[in-house]
Amino acid sequence: MSLKRLRQILAAVCFVSVTLLFLDFTGTIHHWLGWLAKTQFLPALLALNAGIIVFLVLLTLVFGRLYCSVICPLGVFQDVAARFGRRGKKLPYTFSKPVGWLRYGVLAVFVVLTLFFHAAAWLDPYAIYGRAANSLLQPVWMWGNNALAYLAERMDSYAFYSVDVWMKSAAVFGVSLAMIAVVAVLAWRNGRTYCNTVCPVGTVLGFLSRFSLFRITIDTSKCNGCTLCARNCKASCIDPKAHLVDGSRCVMCFDCLDKCSRGAIGYRFAYGKKAAGQEPAGAVRGQAGT
Repeated sequence: MSLKRLRQILAAVCFVSVTLLFLDFTGTIHHWLGWLAKTQFLPALLALNAGIIVFLVLLTLVFGRLYCSVICPLGVFQDVAARFGRRGKKLPYTFSKPVGWLRYGVLAVFVVLTLFFHAAAWLDPYAIYGRAANSLLQPVWMWGNNALAYLAERMDSYAFYSVDVWMKSAAVFGVSLAMIAVVAVLAWRNGRTYCNTVCPVGTVLGFLSRFSLFRITIDTSKCNGCTLCARNCKASCIDPKAHLVDGSRCVMCFDCLDKCSRGAIGYRFAYGKKAAGQEPAGAVRGQAGT
């Protein structure tokens, strides 16, 4: 099984499970899958859950930003939106230079808002997705349950029971819809723009992933400059001309790996002799994102 396929399976399982947590109104799913909510980076940080924080930091330092492509529901949501955006289109992704001042500027503003105004939920990816699922999807889920309860009652079955459906306020509904729509449009047009420009969690993990042990690297002796890897990079972090992969923005989706028939691009140990001989030292040290 390829790394890309394995990542897709794990991401789908996490995404569906977390979504069900937000839709659940009986408490049953929370009993079995409630622990998944504790694996989210920012909620764990705010709760001072040292075990989860250490785990996610070590995961990133060893394997890169797998959190962003597997665990984070908003990250997986963006991949779904990006897939629909690229379906039937021949327009490829293109490399874009990192906008460090914007990324770290947004992070600084986020820290100030969190410390002094308790407004972490405005940019937290887990909160953005959670509000959308709870405000937009849960009422539909509950209406579906009530429809099944109505049909079951006609057959003298009580497997389902009707519940009152409460809509959120117009303000909450509007904010939830607007924020998830903005993220979806950005992903539909340009892939992981939100993750690598606005998301505070992405910026923090991106800084750590510059030093991860395993990274996507390019073997210059095998590369023929076809740019297929860059054209399939939803993070726009592969510079085919310089043969560099910006480790701070790569979300480890592995979409680029199976595009190269020459095996020039791969997921490798970044500090070995082989990796050091494949790319300029700056890429191996993670300096491409500065």
